[in-house]
Amino acid sequence: MRPDRSFSFFYILYNVPMRTRGFTLIELLVVIAVIGLLMGLLLPALGQARKTARATACMAELRGISQALVAYNGDHREAVIPSYNMTGTVGTGIILDGWAPIMDRDGYITSGRHGKGNPFYCPETVDVEGVASGQTGTDPNNPKGWTDWPFERTGSANIPQIDPTHGFEKIIRVSYWMNSINPIGGTVQVDQDLHYTGSVGYGPGTNGQFVRQTYVKAFVRPYQLIALADGVYAGRQRDNQLGTTNSRIGFRHPGKNSSANTAFADGHVRAIGGKEFPRALGGSNVVAEVIDENTGEKPSVYANPERALGL
Repeated sequence: MRPDRSFSFFYILYNVPMRTRGFTLIELLVVIAVIGLLMGLLLPALGQARKTARATACMAELRGISQALVAYNGDHREAVIPSYNMTGTVGTGIILDGWAPIMDRDGYITSGRHGKGNPFYCPETVDVEGVASGQTGTDPNNPKGWTDWPFERTGSANIPQIDPTHGFEKIIRVSYWMNSINPIGGTVQVDQDLHYTGSVGYGPGTNGQFVRQTYVKAFVRPYQLIALADGVYAGRQRDNQLGTTNSRIGFRHPGKNSSANTAFADGHVRAIGGKEFPRALGGSNVVAEVIDENTGEKPSVYANPERALGL
């Protein structure tokens, strides 16, 4: 008689004990270690990708602003937007408008009232008032911060203040620096057409002049002349490089020694590394180094580098 194969199969299936096996402690620890290693490798890469994405968003915003500045020049008979309008060098009750509020008021760039979510605020901005005490000092986060405009000048601080009389009905938080003549103190010599623009109305300087409007005709090579960059406020061109005390350039983005997105007078934008950003004459800067940084095909803080540097 043939054996019942089905009987044999089910007999084996139900009567032979099956061995079940879980992870040992060592295996579990190995799995956890591998996951931790992968996370350690991936998280920095994801963080860098986010920084790169924010740098790209910043560059897009800055490009839009720089092209709007070119449009402003065309609409104002080649007059360049002032960094701000200033009615005197001392005293209280003076409200400085700022280039960003001017662009917003006149319809070139529309901004939110305050804080993040406006085109004048880089996505990588550190949330700190960059020039709260008048200078950025040695804190590396200060140049990566912001400035509120318009503001009222007082004896010890700049207080954000609207100015409805002149059409400025909101405070705009700005985290870009403007390459402007921005003298401090009534005894400072006032140079004209030196940089991209100026704090119009400032004065008198030691020569009795006030800072006047800058015109495009002063730009020898607009494609090399820096107009805006990541940073705060305006001026202080002699201290533009990374790690310099009182620098106002905010090197917020990835790159060699970190980089600052920079807009030029002709409307194009590119990043400049922390040790390559050109400086102006002044302080302890070596003249030969300043000449090298601002001439040839390199970016410059000067509207006319040869004239400004005596070449």
